[in-house]
Amino acid sequence: MSARKVWNIIKDRVSISEEEFYNMVREILDKVLIVNEEAAAIMAAEKLGISAEDILFPPIVGRILEIGPVKKTRSGAPYRMFALVNEKEFRTCVAFGEEHVSKLEELEERVVKISHYVLAKTVMGPLTRVTESSELEVLSDDVLPPIYELEPAICRSLEELKGIRGQRIARGLVLVDQVTEMTVCPYCGSAVTLSEEGWNCPIHGIVEPETRKVHRFQISDKSGIYSATYYGDVKDAKGKVITFKGAFIGEEIHISKIYLVSGVPEIL
Repeated sequence: MSARKVWNIIKDRVSISEEEFYNMVREILDKVLIVNEEAAAIMAAEKLGISAEDILFPPIVGRILEIGPVKKTRSGAPYRMFALVNEKEFRTCVAFGEEHVSKLEELEERVVKISHYVLAKTVMGPLTRVTESSELEVLSDDVLPPIYELEPAICRSLEELKGIRGQRIARGLVLVDQVTEMTVCPYCGSAVTLSEEGWNCPIHGIVEPETRKVHRFQISDKSGIYSATYYGDVKDAKGKVITFKGAFIGEEIHISKIYLVSGVPEIL
């Protein structure tokens, strides 16, 4: 990042001219010999009331692709993993604190803006940490295209989906659609089991269950034919191309949502 890039970030938020800003940067460089141009520009921005965090970690806007279950740290603090995607990038995130963890419950596929976050390096790659001092704001749905149109969320093939951890958007042709019924959690669609306390969901605990249709598909693309399961209603899927969100569990695709069902050219 150069002084010009810093200026482009802050120019609409300050009352001085570009030339005056560069003069401030040069003055800092002359006085603080240890810093480079980027650091000097950030120091100048801070003098103008804009924090270094806002420049180095600008707010992120994206749709929440997937939300994990609530877990707890060793100290007992709640946290929750989630995936965020926009037109340019896919981010793995984790939210801490009762407020953020609770708020996430209703935000799957919604557009959000995250400010004052922390970036951490992990063995699994970069992790965006939404701390208790971070801001998690819900934005209007028209800020971004639908999630199935956001390129970083889309797998190019079912084979690629198999090699990815977590849910993504994919497409396939339904060759077989076998329909049964199952008792499931009304919040996440997971199968529930009956215990002494009631119907138990592995993610949400005791719930009032729903009876949903279970579609057991054989779906195909150029990479092969795969088994898939979908708990929900979809009409006339056989012989159609479905655009869906899902993930492999073992050798089977678990589909959490179907967005589009489209026909294929008539076979002569």
